[in-house]
Amino acid sequence: MAKVRKKYNKFTQLARFADHQLKNILVCYTDNLKGCVLFDNKERYIVKPNKVLIASVGFPHQWSCYVGAFGRTALGEEYMKSEQIFTNSKYYQEDLAPLFEEHHMKLMQSIPDHQRCGVGWIASPKGIELTEKEAGEIFNKLGAWDE
Repeated sequence: MAKVRKKYNKFTQLARFADHQLKNILVCYTDNLKGCVLFDNKERYIVKPNKVLIASVGFPHQWSCYVGAFGRTALGEEYMKSEQIFTNSKYYQEDLAPLFEEHHMKLMQSIPDHQRCGVGWIASPKGIELTEKEAGEIFNKLGAWDE
């Protein structure tokens, strides 16, 4: 008797392909950007989006998000207040904003208005945990403190 195979599931195969495509990719946002950008975490550069990457980000993932608020003191010293957040279940990228909005507002209010430069976030579809130093370097490359 022939062995019974699992039924072919195209969605599962596409989800695995999407995970593989986004292995080193982070979705980033800062106030001075004109929307979200894709950032290669391994090579440390902004990736030009293509149809495959955009479609891959469109699948649900178990996200981690590094949320930050940026400030500059009167002496010109730049600083960041931040928080790393992990999702408990899989979310689509467009559903992340309401999930992290509360944390963003709390961080924004912790920096005085006259020192605030902006806000930003780094989301990882693979759930990567970033250190404060790594996140600071990425935000610096994205021009988070530029006004």
